[in-house]
Amino acid sequence: MASNLTGEESENAALERVFLELVSTLGFETGDVGIDPATLRSKSSGSLALVALFVANLVAMGLGAWASHERAPPIPDEIRGPDGDTIVTDEQVQLGKKVFQANGLMNLGSVLGNGSYFGVDLTADALALKADFMREYYARQRGGDAFDVLDNDEQAVVAERVERELDSDAPEGAVVTYSAAEAYAHRRIREQYVDRYYGGSPDRGIPSEFVSSVDHAERLADFACWTAWMAHTNRPNSDHSYTNDWPYVPGTGNRPTGQVLVWSTVSVVLLIAGGGAGVWAYHSFEFVEPTTELIDVPAPDAVSITPTQYAAAWYVPVAGALFVAQTLIGALLAHYYVERTGFYRIGDALGIDIVSLLPFSIGRAWHVNLGILWITLLWLAGGLFLPGLFSDRDPPWQATGAGVLLGVLVLATVGAFAGVWLGTHGEFGSPEDGNLWWLLGSEGLEYLEVGRLWKVGLLGGFAGWTGLVLRGVRQLDEPVTGLGHFMTYAGGSIALLFAASMLYTPETNMAVTEFWRWWVVHMWVEGVFEFFVTAVISAALVSMDLVEKSDAEKAILFEVFAIMAAGIVGVSHHYWWVGLPDFWVPLGTTFSTLEFVPLVFVLYRSLGEYRSLIAQGEEFPYTVPLLFILGSSVWNFVGGGVLGFFINLPIINYYEHGTYLTVAHAHTSLFGAFGLLALGLGTYILRVVTPEAAWNPTWFRGTFWLTNVGLVIMSVASLLPVGFAQLQTAYRDGYAAARSLDFYEQDHVQTLLWARTLGDTPMILGALAFTAGAIRHLRSSRQYLNRESSEDSAFFTGYRSRGS
Repeated sequence: MASNLTGEESENAALERVFLELVSTLGFETGDVGIDPATLRSKSSGSLALVALFVANLVAMGLGAWASHERAPPIPDEIRGPDGDTIVTDEQVQLGKKVFQANGLMNLGSVLGNGSYFGVDLTADALALKADFMREYYARQRGGDAFDVLDNDEQAVVAERVERELDSDAPEGAVVTYSAAEAYAHRRIREQYVDRYYGGSPDRGIPSEFVSSVDHAERLADFACWTAWMAHTNRPNSDHSYTNDWPYVPGTGNRPTGQVLVWSTVSVVLLIAGGGAGVWAYHSFEFVEPTTELIDVPAPDAVSITPTQYAAAWYVPVAGALFVAQTLIGALLAHYYVERTGFYRIGDALGIDIVSLLPFSIGRAWHVNLGILWITLLWLAGGLFLPGLFSDRDPPWQATGAGVLLGVLVLATVGAFAGVWLGTHGEFGSPEDGNLWWLLGSEGLEYLEVGRLWKVGLLGGFAGWTGLVLRGVRQLDEPVTGLGHFMTYAGGSIALLFAASMLYTPETNMAVTEFWRWWVVHMWVEGVFEFFVTAVISAALVSMDLVEKSDAEKAILFEVFAIMAAGIVGVSHHYWWVGLPDFWVPLGTTFSTLEFVPLVFVLYRSLGEYRSLIAQGEEFPYTVPLLFILGSSVWNFVGGGVLGFFINLPIINYYEHGTYLTVAHAHTSLFGAFGLLALGLGTYILRVVTPEAAWNPTWFRGTFWLTNVGLVIMSVASLLPVGFAQLQTAYRDGYAAARSLDFYEQDHVQTLLWARTLGDTPMILGALAFTAGAIRHLRSSRQYLNRESSEDSAFFTGYRSRGS
């Protein structure tokens, strides 16, 4: 902290490091100076290796982006019937994609397995309907009203013919010719989609005229049928489809390919080998663990507070309010699964059509983005706050910049969320009228829903934050491999990768769009977020005097190297089933398996932190923040490591993709790993800025235990059991059956869905406790300082001179 890490001694050390780096760069010997030159060379080499790895990853992914663009599934210029009449054109498919995004359907159902799970997966739904209607067509040729009325021999003949027609080779030209049965099926699917998405389907949570016109509903069907076409049509010079024969729909020829089985086996071997090698490497570096000796930790009242730090503290209640909103909307969405058309009949009692006012698609877009925003906001607060712990001064106008940044982020958030609601309700026109829906409304892509204009605003906010933190870090006079710089790099990487969401347009092929969407989302969650977690935890431990700064920097270098070595190219496990090239299967398997290894390091390190916490006893002033850090590490291992490895095994993922097992992985990873860390950062900030006499840890202990208990109950009593039931159904009856309304309406599944309420309730209470505690402590802090400022107290004079 400032009281321990500033002053003449630390300033001399900083100057000495700068001098050593300078003379080392010039080629002079440094052995006579007071710092071991081997240490400097080690850090320099490690930094260069890290930069080289980062560049190599970007080059590899850049080449992959080019190959994925070149080999994306084509949209035929025309699909014709056997008599030459045009069934669908590429313009109609492209319009259908825009309708899909403009209406937020990726947050109602999914496409290619990606999106929400409340509605159907359009790819599996269209493929299953296509097979059913083709069997119906051939059954009528044989004099039957339906396929089921044929005798067993005739059913076998019809089924074999349908499977043979669907399991076909790619066309040689830009025109595809349907069989008569396929043309019949395509027209019937259009009728189904008009009834469902224009006429309305309350049981599916779809109000009347959810899609604005019959024409738009038909175009949506064309888009869904195109994704089904690439799912059953063989890639050129291959014996499997563009999607590696996903999804599994019985009777279509889709089933796991040989390479899926081979690489699943390779995954297990790599896990064992990589885990052993990683642990050996970790111990070979002999990292210093957090101290387990009782030490004299400076009390928070002894820490000087800068104006920027106090400004950063006001980010905490704002993030808490977003957290409360997210949990409340999450409870509404969870209840939609059981009641489908309302919320405990409150809408009926008030005469309000809740489904039309707040469709599931809008609610989920808000829920997902609120989660990202409140976590990010607390991380931004931590980035602004932590440099001040190692310096006793702010750069000019730094506090003002932090306040302005908060205002910009709040404005962009309100605008973005209003835009999603207005855009989904058609207030910005239809896709045929231009791209206003895309610019101001919603891009309609999971996690990246907000309109392009608001996205630019958020990107500007991230860039502004990076600049502010860098200004603060430069006050520390540390080398570019220092702790503060690592935190800046991690935060800046969030903005850098967010910029990749600008690399697609409404006209971009859906497979390529998915490439860039996962580039942002996965590299955030399993790349730079892990980087940020490591840097922030290290900075917090150093500021608590539990770890030496030099040891923390060395540990960061190693752990971030491991994260980058596995995490960046590991994004490719999202590319297996979305129509991208086959080479992503071995790459995704290898690197997504290795993602598990650095999480072992983080967990191992957290156990050292826990031992340190026990050693300090009850008098340790940062017990509650350290509890959040420990919980974050454990959930990172469970959610990101154990569940992540399980669902990303190719053979498991083939059947599991887009089921409640993914929901369990997402909740335990996003909230468990990153949300708890964010709450810990917020608690730590409040602990430092709040005078001892005003501090009450009960609020935040309550938050910790309520949210952890809620997450355990939610996962164990609801999400995982539903997910395993879906996995079994997908294996037995096909993926479309596992995502159908019939599946969710089974009695035992309904019971499990109701059980989620038992977990949602403590989560909501935990969010309320955190927000109320944050507001109370900031208000109490200000009142306490105002009351004491008239007293002759050096502490309060110093505190107010910098903190008020």
